[in-house]
Order: sequence, then structure tokens, then C-alpha cells
Amino acid sequence: MKNKTGKYFKYAIGEIILVVIGILIALQINNWNENRKQSNVIQNYYYQLEEDLDDETDNIKDKISRISESIVSYEQYLELTKESNLELIEMMNALTEVKLAFWYPSFNSNTIGTLESTGDIKLIPAHLRKKLINLLRKQERIVSQANGNYSVYLSDLQKAGNLGFYRNNYHLKENSHLNYTENYPEIILTLENALYLKNYTEKRQIIELKQMLNNANELKELIKIEINNK
Repeated sequence: MKNKTGKYFKYAIGEIILVVIGILIALQINNWNENRKQSNVIQNYYYQLEEDLDDETDNIKDKISRISESIVSYEQYLELTKESNLELIEMMNALTEVKLAFWYPSFNSNTIGTLESTGDIKLIPAHLRKKLINLLRKQERIVSQANGNYSVYLSDLQKAGNLGFYRNNYHLKENSHLNYTENYPEIILTLENALYLKNYTEKRQIIELKQMLNNANELKELIKIEINNK
């Protein structure tokens, strides 16, 4: 009986050990599968980020080019107004040559936004995660500042239009009943104020966009390293 009990006890211990080993193997396989799935998710995010950053690089370069042209046109006006004894009509005509158009800044932050909203941002290595979040916050800051300043700019532009600027801008024939030429001084001062704000906003954008371009290029290099390490 003692021998039989000893054999049963050893058999039971062996069974328990086998079950434990089986559970550990199953857990290991499950962990391996989960890690593989997680790695695939991260890789997909990296490829999406690369695509977004490539698009964003082209977008930023285009913005810098267009804004630079606008800044040059305003500076040409400033150079002209350094001359003394300019007639009001000369200043009005010079203002029609300044680029009045502007572009609300917009950025492709879909993937970074998705990472934040889903909580998957925690899957990204800390050093890379920080740079991605900083880029997103920089984009949001540029959009917020520009939208506020351009709202004021549009208001002044509308005021100048109400005073008759666009009759001169579109070279419409003078109409003695309108007497809008009397508004020239107010139109000029209103537009100069509006264009000063627009120029300030654009110069700030140029600085921010160039920094963002460097950030995007740096991020692309870091992402390539992460992809190659997988």
C-alpha cells in the first residue's frame, strides 16, 4: 500500500508539473502572439506617420513659398512709401499691388491624433512619443494664433472695402455721387493696419514652419530607425 501510495503521489506530482508546464507554454505562446500583434500595430502606425510626414513636408514647403511671396509684396509697398510727397492716389494704387490673400494654416495630424485618442500613443517609445506630441501642439498653436489674427485682418479688410477700396482695386470708374475719394486717408490707414498684422502673422508662421520642417525631417529619421529595428 505504501508503494502504491508513493507511486500515485509521484504520478500526481508529475501530472501537476505537466499541467503547469502546459500552462506556462500556453501563456508564453499567448504573450508571443500579443507581442507580435502589438508589433504589427506599431509598424502600421510608423508607416502611416511616415506618409503623413512626407505629405506634411510638401505642404509646409508650399506654405513657406506662398507666404514668402506675400511678405515680399508688402515690403515692396513699405519701400515705396519711404518716398516723400506721395499722392494719396499713388498710395492707393500701390496698395492694390499688395497680395491681400492669405491662407488659413492646416496640417495633416490624423495619425498623431488617432494615437492620442485611442491611447495607442503609449506604444510608441518615449523619446519619439514626446516629439510627436510636441509637433501636434505646435501645429495647434500655429492654427490658433493665425485664425485669431486673420479674423482681425478680415475685419479691417472689410472696413476698407466698405469705404470704397475695391472700387479703386478693381479700377472702376469714378462716380461723383459716391465721393469715396474722400475716404482715401481712412482707407489707407485701415489697410496699412490690416497689412501690418497680416505681415507680422506671416513672418511668425515662416519661423514656426521652418522649425516644423526640421522637426518633421528629424521624426522621419527616428521612425526609419524604429522600423529597421523591428
